[in-house]
Amino acid sequence: MPIGDLKAFFAKLETDAALQDQARALQGSTDDERVAGLCALAADAGFTVTPEDLSSAAAGTAAAELDDQSLRAVVGGICESTGFFAPHLGREFLGG
Repeated sequence: MPIGDLKAFFAKLETDAALQDQARALQGSTDDERVAGLCALAADAGFTVTPEDLSSAAAGTAAAELDDQSLRAVVGGICESTGFFAPHLGREFLGG
């Protein structure tokens, strides 16, 4: 898994308001649509993120490799730098 791209994508998600809006638009979609949508958003932003990467992150298997800031982006919470509220990001976006 390219954990570097996953971490970089979530770091960009925390700071990019337009990307946040696009990710929020995925809420209400099916699980598969959310995963595909996040992978597409990552690709458009220049990152290689697969459904397996997102699934592993949501399941916590990648948690040991994520820094605290990236982990908060995966599991949800308030982004300290932007105030972006992402409650249970893993569950809402990834169906976890």
